Amino acid sequence: MEESKNKNFINKKNMIIAGIVSFAILVIVILVLIFNGNKTLKDNGVFEEDDNIFRINPVKDPQLAYYNFRGEEYPDWSKFGRVRSNGLRVHQGVDIFAQPGTDVYAVLNGKVVDLYVDKKGYGLNLYLEVNPADLEKIKRKHYKPKESAREQLYGPNYNPAFPIKYIRYAHLSEVKVKVGDEVKAGQVIAKTGTTGNASGTHAPHLHFEIAFEMRGKGLLNRVDPEMYFKIKNGNNLTKEEKKIQTEKSKMQWFEPKGYDKGFITESIFLEKEKEKEKLGKNLKDGKKIEEIEKTKKLKNKTQKNQKRE
Repeated sequence: MEESKNKNFINKKNMIIAGIVSFAILVIVILVLIFNGNKTLKDNGVFEEDDNIFRINPVKDPQLAYYNFRGEEYPDWSKFGRVRSNGLRVHQGVDIFAQPGTDVYAVLNGKVVDLYVDKKGYGLNLYLEVNPADLEKIKRKHYKPKESAREQLYGPNYNPAFPIKYIRYAHLSEVKVKVGDEVKAGQVIAKTGTTGNASGTHAPHLHFEIAFEMRGKGLLNRVDPEMYFKIKNGNNLTKEEKKIQTEKSKMQWFEPKGYDKGFITESIFLEKEKEKEKLGKNLKDGKKIEEIEKTKKLKNKTQKNQKRE
């Protein structure tokens, strides 16, 4: 009897010890995860002393591409609103220098809402929808556009009441997310590349946009990303940074084969717009048919009445 009591006591004691050990391990795991999460944010972001704001940049140490597509020195070529193609188009975002394969980060918490391949334009690109309030918190209140570069802050239809909530990353070589994914600020969501019309460039870069609507020609619906992110301009590059960009400009960078496999070739939102147009056309056509039938019936009725008379 005494032995049985001792065994039960020892078993209970072992269970309590095992429970305490398990709990301690769980606490340690949670603390490690929290530490690593904070470390990731610190590694991928930067505290800007001029406005006391911590920001996660789209790539580490962002710099505007110092060279243009042909490899010519052109410090302001990458700015928002810059006129290109002999005045035929304006630049809808900024081009951030990045050697293909560079990690691309979610700048804020958000949701991937579009992801497709545009072979003649943006290449492999994605849209991240973020909370407009979060974006407003990191706005550079005193940023001024570079007038000599014809830089602009907003598209022609800008309205302060519009919630700015879309972030676009383009010319990617690969992505690590899919439509519908919720992402955290500082998370690696893609790798830079030279896909779409960036293939063959001497200035590898990440094309980066901020907008309040996902579509629009020219600068419609778009705002200058430099209002939110401090990106080094050509004249502020160090000798070493300029040297690296110069070395890369001597090469021609092409898109990798097969990068487009498994991706749709049209924006989800463009498909929805087409569906609406088709539905509207069908409804319109249906009304026309209905009106024709009504006219026929009325005509037949009139003819019958005339015969009776």
